[in-house]
Amino acid sequence: MDILNNLAIAFGNEFSSPLSLALILVGVLVGFVFGATPGLTATMGVALFIPLTFPLPPDVAISMMIALYCGSMAGGAIPAILINIPGTPSAVVTTIDGYPMTRNGRAVEAYGWALVASVVGGFVAWVALVSLAPALARLALKLGSAEYAAVAFLGLAIISSVVAAPLVKGVLATIIGIGLSVVGFDQITGEGRWTFDSLQLTRGIGIMPALIGLLVIPELMMTLFQREAHAEAPKSLRGMFPGLRSFFGQGVNMIRSAVIGVATGIIPALGGSVGALIAYDQAKRFSKHRANFGKGEPEGVVASESANNGVTGGALIPLLTLGIPGDTVTAMLLGGLMIHGLQPGPRLFETSGDIVWNILAAVLLANMAIIIVGAIGFRLFVRVLDVPRHLLAPALFVLAVVGTYSLANSWFDVVIMLGLGIFGFIATLGAIPVYPMVIGVILGPLLESETRRALVISGGDWTTFLTRPVSVVLVTLAIAILIGPSLTRLFRRRTPSAAPEPQSLEPRRDHED
Repeated sequence: MDILNNLAIAFGNEFSSPLSLALILVGVLVGFVFGATPGLTATMGVALFIPLTFPLPPDVAISMMIALYCGSMAGGAIPAILINIPGTPSAVVTTIDGYPMTRNGRAVEAYGWALVASVVGGFVAWVALVSLAPALARLALKLGSAEYAAVAFLGLAIISSVVAAPLVKGVLATIIGIGLSVVGFDQITGEGRWTFDSLQLTRGIGIMPALIGLLVIPELMMTLFQREAHAEAPKSLRGMFPGLRSFFGQGVNMIRSAVIGVATGIIPALGGSVGALIAYDQAKRFSKHRANFGKGEPEGVVASESANNGVTGGALIPLLTLGIPGDTVTAMLLGGLMIHGLQPGPRLFETSGDIVWNILAAVLLANMAIIIVGAIGFRLFVRVLDVPRHLLAPALFVLAVVGTYSLANSWFDVVIMLGLGIFGFIATLGAIPVYPMVIGVILGPLLESETRRALVISGGDWTTFLTRPVSVVLVTLAIAILIGPSLTRLFRRRTPSAAPEPQSLEPRRDHED
C-alpha cells in the first residue's frame, strides 16, 4: 500500500506541473533524435543535456534525462527498420527482421510493432523498478566474474547461431569481432596487443566506430555498387498499430522479452545488446514460425524492442538502490544525480523519497510519451524511403564520418571506421555476416576481463566455470546452442529410413475375364 500511495502522490505532482510534463516530452523527442541518428548515442545526449538541467529542480532534471534515455532506445529502431542501419548498438538485432519487413512493403507494420513492444517493455521494466528493485539488485550482487563471463559467452553463442548463415561463418565472424575487441592495452598487464607500434591503437577500437564501420559503410557500398531498388515509402500509415487479437497473440513474447531485458539490465556492463540477443533467441525457440525469422518476422522485432527497452528500467534498479550504474547511460545519470545533490544508494529512498518517487512516476510517463512522439514523428521518418538509396547514400556517408569524428574528435577513429567498412563490405560479398563481428566487439572486453578475473580468483583453475551453478548452466546452454544443430543433423543422417512395407505373400488376383 505504501508503494501505491507514494505513486499516487508522485503522479499528482507530475500532472500538476506543466513544466515537468513538457520536459519529459522534450526528453523523449531528443532521445528519438539521438537514437535514430547513427553516431549519436544516448550517453552523448545525456552528457550534453546535464549542464542544461542545472537551473531545474532535481526531480524534473533527472526525469528529463531518463526520458531522453527511454526515447533513444526506442528511436534506435527507426533507421534499423527503414534503412538497415541500427541507430544504437542494441538495435542491431532489430535489423534482422525489421528491414526485411520494410523490403516486403511492411515498414509501417514493423515500426508499429517496435513502438508497441518498446512501451510494453518499458512498462514491465517500470513495474520491476518500483516493486522489485531492492531484491533484484541484491541478487545481481551475488553473481561473480564466472557468471558474467558465462553470460557474455552465451550472448556470443546466440548471435553466432541465429544469423542467416552457416554456423561456421557465424562463429568465424564472432571470433573476428572478439579479435578486434582485444586491440589496445591489456587490461591486466598493460602490454600493447596488436597495436603495430601505433599510439592511437593503444586505446583500442571503439564500439561506435566499429558499429558504424561494419554495419553502415557496407550497406552504403552495396547501394552504390549494386543500385538495387530501394523500398518504397508507404502511401498510408493505416495499420501501424496491431489489433487486439494480434497484440495479445504477441503478449507472451513481449512480456518474456521484457523480463529478459530487465534481468540483463540489472547486471552491470551487459546492456541492451545482450538482452535483445537472448530475447530474440528465445522468441525464435518458442515460435511457431521459426523458419520466417530473419526474413521479416514481427516476433523478432517485438522480442528485440521489448528487451532493449526493458533494459532501461533494469539498469536503473542498481543505480537507484545501490549507486551502481548498469550501463554507460546510467553512469552519466549517476553523475547527474550527484550534481543535483542526490546520493544513489540504499538510503536514497529515506533521504530523498519524494524526489525518487517523482522520478519513478516520470519513467512511466516517458514510456507513454514514446507512443505519441513515435506515432506522430513516423510521418516524417518514413519520408526517408522516398529518397533513392543511391542518392541517400552520400548524405548518410557524411553523417557517418561526422558522427564517428564527434565521438572523440579523432580522425583516427574515422580511418578505423572506413577500414572496417571496407572489410565488412568484403565479408558481405563473401556471405560472412557482420552482425556477429559487432557483437564480438561489444561483448569481447566483458568476456576477456571477467574470464581472467575469475581465473585469478580461482588460482588459474578453469573448473571454476563448472562448479558454480549459474555459470555451468549458462555455459552448458551456450555449448548446446553451438553444437546442437550439428548433432541433430548427424543423428538424422545415421537414423535408418523407414523400411518399406512388406509386400503381401498372397498371389495377386487378376480381374476375372
